[in-house]
Amino acid sequence: MLFKTLWGFLRRDATIHLSYRLGFIMDMMGVFFSAATFYFVAKLFGSAAAPHLKQYGGDYFSFVLIGIAFSTYQSVGLNSFSQSLRQEQFLNTLEPLLLTPVNLPQFLVGSSLWDFLSATMEVVVYLTLGLAVFGLRMPMANIGPALAVLVLTLLAFMGLGVFAAAFIMRFKRGNPVTWLLATFSELLGGVYFPIDILPGWLKPFSIFVPMSHALEGLRRSLLAGAGWADISPQLIALCVFVLVTWPLGVLIFSISLKRSRADGTLGHY
Repeated sequence: MLFKTLWGFLRRDATIHLSYRLGFIMDMMGVFFSAATFYFVAKLFGSAAAPHLKQYGGDYFSFVLIGIAFSTYQSVGLNSFSQSLRQEQFLNTLEPLLLTPVNLPQFLVGSSLWDFLSATMEVVVYLTLGLAVFGLRMPMANIGPALAVLVLTLLAFMGLGVFAAAFIMRFKRGNPVTWLLATFSELLGGVYFPIDILPGWLKPFSIFVPMSHALEGLRRSLLAGAGWADISPQLIALCVFVLVTWPLGVLIFSISLKRSRADGTLGHY
């Protein structure tokens, strides 16, 4: 039953999105131009950035490509649930949907499956272009630890996305969770530059940003061949984010759902 429900969500969303073929093609083209832009930025830096990237192999393009590729998951995690919620409200189908046997966790996970699959396709395209066209180097990639980091990263961002959806459910507009995480990740997540170059007083705040742990674990395992023990701090940090954000997120979402039902604003857009 669970598999059928999730498959139904995935098939519905895939049918809708793939029917707009031009938009899908443009998204994939955007990946190419983004990779090309940072390739030439890396050329501009040359070897100047190498001392700061020694633990990641010393190549800025490889460093930043991992950052921009996998940061896609944060964007999807923070926005997927709330966007799906808004769409159901706009179509006036949220209340009927929640009256079906589909429970709350199934709705939240099912409504985001296509977005995460699409993000995964973008990551694959980023890495394929990097390897085939722009000279991305990953000779020491340790796939096992990288996959573990990736799974925990997805779960952590999905948990944060539940928080974001709770705000949309209750307040309709304005989402402090998405704004805060996206803003702080730009500065403290290490997407475009290593966290080590931050001022000493600012650097400790990066431990509260899940992106920083995710990218650190992915870069060290993919670019420097780090093993399980080497990235254990990142794995532990991501586990903590998962164990905290999911229960709290579902609890807050449930409270928002009950209050919206009570005051009759559940289906309001």
